[in-house]
Amino acid sequence: MEDIQCLIKESPPCQTYTVYNEAGHGRIANRTTSVYQKKLDDFILDDDWAGHIQTAVEVKRSTEIFDTKNKQYVSRNETALYVANCMLCAKQAHQIIINHWGIENKNHYVRDVSLQEDASRIRVNAYNLSVLRSLALNILRKNGVSNIKGELYENSIHWTRVFNYPQVT
Repeated sequence: MEDIQCLIKESPPCQTYTVYNEAGHGRIANRTTSVYQKKLDDFILDDDWAGHIQTAVEVKRSTEIFDTKNKQYVSRNETALYVANCMLCAKQAHQIIINHWGIENKNHYVRDVSLQEDASRIRVNAYNLSVLRSLALNILRKNGVSNIKGELYENSIHWTRVFNYPQVT
């Protein structure tokens, strides 16, 4: 990570892509994605990684988050660093990162919050339960359920509701 930080300090980016005023979820974000592809070997000192990294990516996010308690926006600035084993333009890198967070929010977050997967104490054959969790999520999503946690709760009270889903019968 320190190698990439030095690269960014010392070298200009090959390309930059900026998206202004992305609004959603009570926040407004400006993102600037910069890619670095020149002189990587001069900065990446770890021989095991140096031959694999072809693109370094820096994303600067300036976000205005609405604080409902105080009824005003609060500023937050973040910088994230990524590396890729292929050549990417700045717009491609931006889209790949956005898509990754879509997966995180739609799958991993739901699995952790609704199904409490991270709190599971099952260590032997945990894969089997993971498959059952995936099956349950897939059935609910296939049936257009948007509130997974609420639907799981309703199904736990009236377990016969599960048989009303077309994919179950």
